[in-house]
Amino acid sequence: MANYEKLRKWLVLSAVATALLVIPRRSSRKADEMTDANIANSKSKGSHHGEKDA
Repeated sequence: MANYEKLRKWLVLSAVATALLVIPRRSSRKADEMTDANIANSKSKGSHHGEKDA
């Protein structure tokens, strides 16, 4: 019975650790995409000073 309790504890801890590792990766990908888009927009706006592309 003690082996089952230890196994269950390790399985739960493994599941929690995996979830904590996976969740930040998903959110950081979204943040990186938003940052890249914002940087590209600010560069295109700032480099022309209001002039349109030819």
